Amino acid sequence: MTPLFALLFEALDERLRLRRPGRQALTKVFPHHWTFLFGEVALFAFVVLVLTGVFLTMFYVPSVEPVTYTGGLELYHGRELPAAYESIVRLSHDVPGGLLFRRMHRGAAYVFITAIVLHLLRVLLTGAFRRPREVNYHIGLLLLMLGLGLVGTGQLLPYDVVEGAALRMAYSFMLAIPFVGEHVAFWVFGGDFFGDAIPRFFIAHVLILPGAFALLVTAHLLILIRQRHTQFPHKGVDGQRFVVGQPLWPSQFISSVAALLAMSGIIALFSMLVPWSDFHLHGPAEAGITSSTNHPDWWLSWVEGALVLYPAWEWFPVPGVVISAPFVAGFLLPLVVFGPLFAFPWIDRRLAPYDGEVHVLQRPFDVPARAGLVYSGLSFIITLTVASHVDYLTLLLGIRVETLVAFFQVTVFIVPALVFVLVFLRARAYNRRMAAA
Repeated sequence: MTPLFALLFEALDERLRLRRPGRQALTKVFPHHWTFLFGEVALFAFVVLVLTGVFLTMFYVPSVEPVTYTGGLELYHGRELPAAYESIVRLSHDVPGGLLFRRMHRGAAYVFITAIVLHLLRVLLTGAFRRPREVNYHIGLLLLMLGLGLVGTGQLLPYDVVEGAALRMAYSFMLAIPFVGEHVAFWVFGGDFFGDAIPRFFIAHVLILPGAFALLVTAHLLILIRQRHTQFPHKGVDGQRFVVGQPLWPSQFISSVAALLAMSGIIALFSMLVPWSDFHLHGPAEAGITSSTNHPDWWLSWVEGALVLYPAWEWFPVPGVVISAPFVAGFLLPLVVFGPLFAFPWIDRRLAPYDGEVHVLQRPFDVPARAGLVYSGLSFIITLTVASHVDYLTLLLGIRVETLVAFFQVTVFIVPALVFVLVFLRARAYNRRMAAA
């Protein structure tokens, strides 16, 4: 360390007392296992999203006022377009590197949500949420919800035909909320549909949600550093007292930087080779106009699947409360999914009681009931996701849409129950073989 930096560090250390906590953080041991990369990949994808998003924000216009496009894309040259859509067309075809950054932004969003979901599955299956990590587990669930909000609001901003239909769906979900639905829709959209939806979603996407996500991920990482890292069992090592791995500095730091650069390079390479985000083929959003390709991405397809499968009837359990398809899919279903997830640490403690703190992970089949519940819930989401594409399935299989819908209305309940039984029996048989070995 040069004398200048040494003097600067000493001056800061005298005032902030950085030496001791800094040494503790840098010497923290991180265990090695490929599943631990999911959390890092999600964080790195968020970094790519922020960096590319800053570039995109410089050219995006959050308005639906009509403007004339005068750029180089002949399809729209001289036409009046909503300002938001026109700015995306101009960014993609007239700004050097604009399309590459748009594709990288969207590609990073796919990696971001996929990594968070895989990280959550790893945490659930290995018992990484057990004491003393319940708080960090719940912060992780909030990060997943914020992540869904981030990618959801970002997808609405281009204001094309597909996203216009998504806006109508979101507006319907809000209106379906009992008692306060009209007020919620007014607060979010700033009036009747479309209202001021684009400027409001833009503010949420670039300011509110990223800020909240950054604060929570900082708390998530600080708690991770503060607590002992979980690890899989190692023969001959007391995992409750010792961690087998590499220190944060320099080994883990170098590995993480290499992973960040590799992931960014792969996203950039695929962004140059794969023509995703070529949205200009859809056309700008118009009231009452939709597209045959109007399907949400996989992380929200299960919501559309619930809309498809819900029977064509409404009922009133109490005055002012209407049970309808938008209410079930947009309000009740997320409660059914995220409610048990938030309660899972206490549910699991009933399934597999333990005392004190737990720092050693379990293998996915070590607790049969837990494995059954996790895979059963996953099969429920997958079944709804497949059901959301009955229009494609009817063309592919030559089966009537009504027949497919009736089929999925039954299988959406049968498949999770069957998966639970099969996984439970498989896990119990596995544990018997391991005990006998």
